[in-house]
Amino acid sequence: MSASTERKNRLAARAAGTDKKQLAAQEAAEKSRKTRRKWIIGTVAVVLCIALVLFLSSPVFYRITKAETVGNKTFSPAEVNYYKASSGYSTYAAYFGEETARAMLERNLAEISAQLDYAKEQGLSLSTVEKDEISQRAGQQMDQFADIAKENGVSTSTYMSYVFGSGVNERLIRSIMEDSVLAQKGWFHRYCGLQYSAEELDAYYANPEDADSFDYAVFFVASNEERTALEARATAQAVWMSYQDGKDEDEPLTVLNDILAEELPGSAAQSFTGRAAGSVDEAYRAWITDPARTEGELGTIEQTDGSGVYLLLFLGRSDNTAPVVAVRHILIKAEADENGAYSDEAKDAARQRAEELLAAWEAGDKTEADFALMAYLFSEDSGSSGNGGLYSNVTPGQMVEEFDAFCFAEGRQYADTAIVYGESGAYAGYHIMFYVESLPARQATARDALRSADMTAWTTEITAELTPEYHWAYKLVKK
Repeated sequence: MSASTERKNRLAARAAGTDKKQLAAQEAAEKSRKTRRKWIIGTVAVVLCIALVLFLSSPVFYRITKAETVGNKTFSPAEVNYYKASSGYSTYAAYFGEETARAMLERNLAEISAQLDYAKEQGLSLSTVEKDEISQRAGQQMDQFADIAKENGVSTSTYMSYVFGSGVNERLIRSIMEDSVLAQKGWFHRYCGLQYSAEELDAYYANPEDADSFDYAVFFVASNEERTALEARATAQAVWMSYQDGKDEDEPLTVLNDILAEELPGSAAQSFTGRAAGSVDEAYRAWITDPARTEGELGTIEQTDGSGVYLLLFLGRSDNTAPVVAVRHILIKAEADENGAYSDEAKDAARQRAEELLAAWEAGDKTEADFALMAYLFSEDSGSSGNGGLYSNVTPGQMVEEFDAFCFAEGRQYADTAIVYGESGAYAGYHIMFYVESLPARQATARDALRSADMTAWTTEITAELTPEYHWAYKLVKK
């Protein structure tokens, strides 16, 4: 074969793709491509696996996955961890058992879910002032965590992981606080809406006399190792006879205590004021509540088991028809100096803060429930802030002068507001007042009891069907 023919054949083979060298080169190239592809796929797979592992262990994963659903509210593992830690779950479990602690937690989550639903159904939302306060509190809580972490020589994230598990951060804390406060706003909305007629309040008592209250004193002459039952009876009789001889000489309780001090050195009767019939000890309730009792009367009741004798001094009975006032307030205290004194500047600052809060309330819907929530968030009166700043049975002279004057001013109407100064041995500052109503004391007591019962029944009703649905991510909840 000539060279030209051979050359023509090679060209033809290349054109047809059958040239041996060309085939070998193509095969090598394909093999190289497959190898590179395998390395790329393998590398990507490894990177994805690493990314997945990092993601699964990332705090973000604990915040975006579902641990459980209660009603219309879904809780992430991080949220459940926060609720567990902040509710004292571990301590509760140690005392009452894991099952009881779990039931308590689930009841809390069910109440939050149901109350959030109610608040949203009623069109309730948090104001800017309320959100700002929540944000500030979340920041303060994070600052506290940082301080504790620093004291223990660890990072803030390490400390929080120890307390809560993974995923809890300031943003989550703020979100949980907002849910909690909105749920509380719904609760106040429902509570403030419960109204009862005078007939309903009077019907609360099975008998009209059940609303009476009693003042009395009690001393128990016990039989023990030092005193037989016969000696206890004799001692009680001696005190009774001495009292009859001296009861006109001084106040009845003073006379009784003087005699007890002589007969039984170091002894004195225990006195009770304004006690409802149902609160009187059953051992002597019938004697105290007997309509025949007269002021200053002393009686004895011997225990059938021989344990001793009760000395009972009747001091008075009230039908509780005198009016009492229900009022809400927000206390803003002035800051005391190092000597415990309150400067004019400190008082002015407290007054300005009170004015700001009242203006914020007036800029909203101006409802009692909104005022209650602001008291819940801002009031520095620890005795009433938890129930929305409410004092429901205020009597004349019970509060500081300015507070008292507001409550009992003539012509006072529902939702009247004012800022009044107040000072006692414990504080100086300003009260933002919200007037609710005035009722006879017996009706006010009935109102409070009916509201409490109705709120308990309502909470039970709205949570009755809310059973938790657990998702796979519940396994991430801190044990």
